[in-house]
Amino acid sequence: MTKKADLTLKKHSPKFPEWSRDFRRFLELFNPEIYIPENEEQLIWESIQELYATVLQAMISMSGINDRWTGPEFLPMAVDNGLEVFYRSDKLECPFHFGTDEMGFFLSADLMYSEMVRKMDDRFWFQMAELIRFGELDLWENRVFPESRIRQEPWFHRKSKSRIFHLIRSAVAWEKEEGFAEDLGMIIIRWKYNTAWEDLLRKGSAAFHNLYRINEALWKKRH
Repeated sequence: MTKKADLTLKKHSPKFPEWSRDFRRFLELFNPEIYIPENEEQLIWESIQELYATVLQAMISMSGINDRWTGPEFLPMAVDNGLEVFYRSDKLECPFHFGTDEMGFFLSADLMYSEMVRKMDDRFWFQMAELIRFGELDLWENRVFPESRIRQEPWFHRKSKSRIFHLIRSAVAWEKEEGFAEDLGMIIIRWKYNTAWEDLLRKGSAAFHNLYRINEALWKKRH
C-alpha cells in the first residue's frame, strides 16, 4: 500500500470496535425477534449511514484515485440489511456504491459507456479479471434477452461459471442484435458480513481502483 493508504488505515483502525457495535445494531433492525424503539431506530440509521459513507471515503482515499466527488447520497434497499451509499465521480459522471444487502457487503459501479467495450484492449479485461483477487465478482444485467430469442439460439445462451465470459457474451449478443452494447449492467464485488474492517478497506480500495480504471477506459473511448 501507499503511504497515504497506510495513514488512512491507521486513522480509522481505532474506530473498528465502534464500527462493529454500530453494524451489529443495524443488523438487529431486521431481526423480528428484537424490539427496538422508534427513536433508537432512527439513531441507528443515522449512525450506519455515517459509517458507510466513512468506509467508502476511506476506500476512495486508499485507492489513490485523483478525482472530485459529489456525495454522499443514500439509498435504502427493499431487502434485509439493505442500504447503500454512493459518491459520484465528477470526471466520469459515474456513481460508485458501497453497502449491504441480504448477501453481505458490496462495492459496485455501472459499466458506463458499455457500448465501448468492443474497443477495449487486454489491459481492460485484465483489470476486470483481477477483481476476483479482492472479493467475489458478481454481475447485475440491466437487460436480458427475451425467452423467444434464447430458444432460437440455446447453444449461445447456455449458463457459464465465468462472470467475465458472460459479460463478453452479452456484449457480443447485443452488438449482433442492435449494433451496440449499451447499458450492459453493473459490476459488483462482494464480501461476507464477517469480513474484518481492515480486510474490507484493503480489498475494497484495491477493487475500487480497478472499478474506476475500468470505467475510465470506457469513458476515454467515448470522449
